[in-house]
Parts: sequence; C-alpha cells; structure tokens
Amino acid sequence: MVLQKKHSILAERIIVFLLIFAIIYQLLPDPDSLNTISIKPVFPAIDEDRIVFENHQDWTYSDLVIWNNTSGIYMPFQGIGVTRYKPDIDGEIIVWQEKIDSIWDIYMKNISSDKITPVYQSQFRKTSPRVSGDWIVFVDENFGNEDIHLVSLSNHEDRMICQAEDIQWQPDIDGDWVVWEDWRNGALSRGDIFAYHIPTGKEIQVTDSPWGDWFPSVSGEWVVWQSQKIGNFDIFASNLTSGIVIPITTDPSRQWLPRISGDLIVWIDERNGNWDIYGYNITQKKEYRISTGTEHDSWPDISNRTVVYISNIRQKDPVLQVTEFPDT
Repeated sequence: MVLQKKHSILAERIIVFLLIFAIIYQLLPDPDSLNTISIKPVFPAIDEDRIVFENHQDWTYSDLVIWNNTSGIYMPFQGIGVTRYKPDIDGEIIVWQEKIDSIWDIYMKNISSDKITPVYQSQFRKTSPRVSGDWIVFVDENFGNEDIHLVSLSNHEDRMICQAEDIQWQPDIDGDWVVWEDWRNGALSRGDIFAYHIPTGKEIQVTDSPWGDWFPSVSGEWVVWQSQKIGNFDIFASNLTSGIVIPITTDPSRQWLPRISGDLIVWIDERNGNWDIYGYNITQKKEYRISTGTEHDSWPDISNRTVVYISNIRQKDPVLQVTEFPDT
C-alpha cells in the first residue's frame, strides 16, 4: 500500500509538471528569437513603481533587470558565470535564487546601497524566494523534500515554518502572512493551500479538497489561488481572518496564476482563445478585462493599481507591459 501511494503521488506530480510545461510552452517566446535583443523579460515582480524581471539570454542563463516605471530607467545587474531566477521586490530589497557551482542559494540586493549579499547558503537546494518587509520566505530542500523556510533580515531569526511530508512550494508573503501550496496529503489532495501567521506562529489550512489548489498569492488578509474545484482551473479567494471563501471566476475555460494587491486580483485567462489578463475588484465585486490583444499575455503581477505582465507573440521577443487597473 505504501508503494502504491508513492506511485500515485508521483503520477500526480508528473501531471502537475506537464500542465505547467504546456502553459509555459504557449507563453514563452520562440527560442530562435532569444539572441536578437538584450532585453527579454520573463517573470516580472512589481512594488510601487519598481519592476524586476528575469532577462533571458538563452535557455540556460538569465540575469536580472530593475525597471523604474516612473523614470523609464532600467538597471541590469549580472553575475559572472551565475544564473539568477525568480526575483521578487519589496521597497529597497530584491531577492532571487542564484545558481553557482550547481547549487541554488538565496541572495538579495539593496537598491540604495547597490550591495548584494547571500540570504541563506547551504549544500541543499533553495528556491522561489519572496520578500515582505523584514521577512524572506523560500523553499528549502534541507530535509530531503521541499519545505517552507522563513528568515528575518534584521535579526537573522530563522524559522523552518513547515516540514510536513512531501512537497510544500510556491510560497508567498505579505505582512504577517505566509501562504504556500502543500502536497502533504499526497495524491488524495492534488495540492492544498496552507497559511502561516508570523506573529503567533499558527498554521491554518485554507483548502481541504480532492481538487488541485495551486499558486497562492497573499495581500493583507486575503489569499487567492487557482482551483480545479468545478472541473477546470478557476480563481478563488479567501479571507484568512474570517475564513470566507469567494469564487472569483466560474468560466468554463482556464484561469491561471492569480496575483493580488489589496482588494485587486489579476490572472491569465483563456476564455477568448488566447491568454489575456483579467482582473477583479473584491470590494466592488466586479470583473475587468485588462488586456485585449491577440497575442498571449502571461505572468501578471500587481502593486496597488499598477499591473505588469508579459506579451508574447510567437516567433518574436517578449514585451514587458505596464498598465493601470481600470477604475470603472
């Protein structure tokens, strides 16, 4: 029975990875175009008027670029012989995962001082950092599988906040809350959403269902995620204090990769035959279409009312797009 369970969990993981690969294949630019210009943005993250993103030079190497949306100035920062992925930004701090000598570690850059320092280094793989205020959260494989690790920038407090069985990954953090996708219940759950309250050290389970609940994002007391609850992937939201759950979309097509800032949510949406950016205002209970082109739009993020995403036209380079969330 144990062997059968492990095989079932492995099969579920393979399905997850294949689905993610299928989406990424549609959204990434043609590889033959990646050597034509210097800026090829992927995975943008935004805070106020600063945007940081991966700049892919080829399929195995990327550096990072900071873009100031107010001044229009961009600042690349590169490492010799290193690869930098999955950046995030909050205020003056940028974090990312960096590969040197086949080991992934977590690094940070202070924009004002221009100083780059390691956040956490060990012989084990560390990935997917997110930053909010004094805290950085990331995935740590120190104990043989993916766990959730939290580190303080000011006093170097170090918490392994989740060491449950199997995979915990896709963390996000804002203020007092950390959220992540959790596979501790294996194939029966297909992934649930968990949360951790930093001041009290209390963990709560946000979803508990036989459907896949993936890619959480948190802002204040609200967490959003994509769920297979009604047969395809839709967007759901929950208030971490009250426990109320709101279905944001119930469209028969796929909705993926939600991000939230305050009461505003953005995601990618396939209802028009290609991937567009849609949004939802929780307070107004109103949905908006944010991008309307025929190209595939992907990897949205939002800060206050500013939305950033990548437009992808096959056979051409990706383009960084910045727009404002609609007022009405």
